[in-house]
Amino acid sequence: MKRAVLILFSLSVLATTVQADSDRIWSALVLATKENPARPVPESLTDMAPVIKKVFGYTSLYLLGEKKRNLVSGGEEWLVPSKEFFFKVQCLSREETAYNLRIELYRSEKLLLTTDVKLARGAPLYIRGPMWGEGQLIFLFEVQ
Repeated sequence: MKRAVLILFSLSVLATTVQADSDRIWSALVLATKENPARPVPESLTDMAPVIKKVFGYTSLYLLGEKKRNLVSGGEEWLVPSKEFFFKVQCLSREETAYNLRIELYRSEKLLLTTDVKLARGAPLYIRGPMWGEGQLIFLFEVQ
């Protein structure tokens, strides 16, 4: 039985100030593949594409879905970037430079992953998901 290995990482130093009233969390589901020639990068992934390509080694990115929700300390949001995969994000607390979040990843109704993360503006979170079709799923989170 194959087991998916999930890799979590966030790049950047927590160096920005949290803007409490207007912050939103953006999530996306991406299919990353190795194609020659590479396909054009979807507009909403332009800033993240170089990191994804360098770290994960893929040449083409397909945006399968994305969703934004408000970040409220103590609040809970469901982010549904696709019909099959979705996230429950709970804002545990807010610090001067970051949010402390609990993220739960679901496939259909099955809980796959629960993790607590610290997420700040300018420091997106990338989660390497399972192999899917001709590529690999990558889950993205960013405070905007």
